[in-house]
Amino acid sequence: MTRPLRAPLLSALIILASLAGASAASAASSGTYPAKLTVAGSLTVTMTRDYTGPCERNQGYTIEAKASVNADGKIDLGWIRRGGVVNATDARTPGGAKNQNRMTGYHESQRCDETIPFEESEKPQCSSHTGAGVVTVGGSQNKIFVGISRRGGGEQEASCQGGLPSGAKPVGTDVGTLQSEFDQISLPLGVGVGAFAKLRVGQKLTRRITLNGPCEGGAVAKASVFRDDICTVRGSFDVTVKRLPGQGRGGYTTARAR
Repeated sequence: MTRPLRAPLLSALIILASLAGASAASAASSGTYPAKLTVAGSLTVTMTRDYTGPCERNQGYTIEAKASVNADGKIDLGWIRRGGVVNATDARTPGGAKNQNRMTGYHESQRCDETIPFEESEKPQCSSHTGAGVVTVGGSQNKIFVGISRRGGGEQEASCQGGLPSGAKPVGTDVGTLQSEFDQISLPLGVGVGAFAKLRVGQKLTRRITLNGPCEGGAVAKASVFRDDICTVRGSFDVTVKRLPGQGRGGYTTARAR
């Protein structure tokens, strides 16, 4: 009576073993864990615009737009080897992000038949804005980024806003100066998903991203009909991801993947 049941039972055991193996393989190919994300640094975009010309009533000036952040907090970080996906929740620090613009090197030109100086209210009006610093990490393949933004604190005056420069090094950098809540900074970490998958409890992934180079393309490059803008970017940010004990929350890695 028992002999006919042995084959089905053996098959069932093989199936269960296969499922267990598949489950273990699946666990090894993805994971989530809590971590502490720390981002600190600043960048400055220096942009000289010159609209002046012979017999033209116009202005020339330089705007220094500075963004700084000092934010940290606990995040839940998820990774998937297949497709190389890394994603995380946000860390938020009250008062951890600031935009500060200032005008320097102001000069004017006038029409040939009149000399009417610009009033103070007609010049670029620059201000400072501080809000919560919001930081996260995420990306796919070998393009993993740290994202930085500001929440709250108002917007930079329109007359003193610069464009969004592109072309800064390292390649892949998306430069913003946190002039509004829609202005963000995205910095390449130069690592892939494996760096996060291999991180053990207590270990840190540390990167310093140094920015430099001229601004290229977009609204910055040729805003003046008289001469090209002169625009440069410089700055640096320190990024640390430290794995914490415990289990992370699942279910968000694919939904928010870049």
